[in-house]
Amino acid sequence: MYKHILFPTDGTESGRHVEAHVLDIAQKFAAKVTILHAYEFLEIIPVYESTYAYLDELEDYLESQSKKIAKETEQRFKDANIEVQSLIIKGDPGQSVVNVAEEQNCDLIVMGSRQMGAVRRFLLGSVSNYVVHHSECPVLIVPSHIE
Repeated sequence: MYKHILFPTDGTESGRHVEAHVLDIAQKFAAKVTILHAYEFLEIIPVYESTYAYLDELEDYLESQSKKIAKETEQRFKDANIEVQSLIIKGDPGQSVVNVAEEQNCDLIVMGSRQMGAVRRFLLGSVSNYVVHHSECPVLIVPSHIE
């Protein structure tokens, strides 16, 4: 039924809770998994010339952390004998998930939900909410709380 699963992750402990579900589904369906870590780097206009170096360092740090998260997650899937690839994208996480799912022909997205309250979700939005409303393939939302 499922041949290609997209697993967007942030590398947190709650993300590991979701990962267990992805591993289980991928094993049951012998599905390939694409791990996605999207990070946002808000471009700001530096006030002073010296700020440029700091921003470059910050962006390099964010990218290196993203690569670390993807590599560690990918290794756990390889250890479980699941065909896996990982992608790092700089950009809006919700849009990135929807775009990658379409580009990679994924037939299922499995992701977590941060359990925000109604007001916070309304004001800030939610990656999982965006994906559910914009994805053309099924989306499984796993509550990210740790039991």
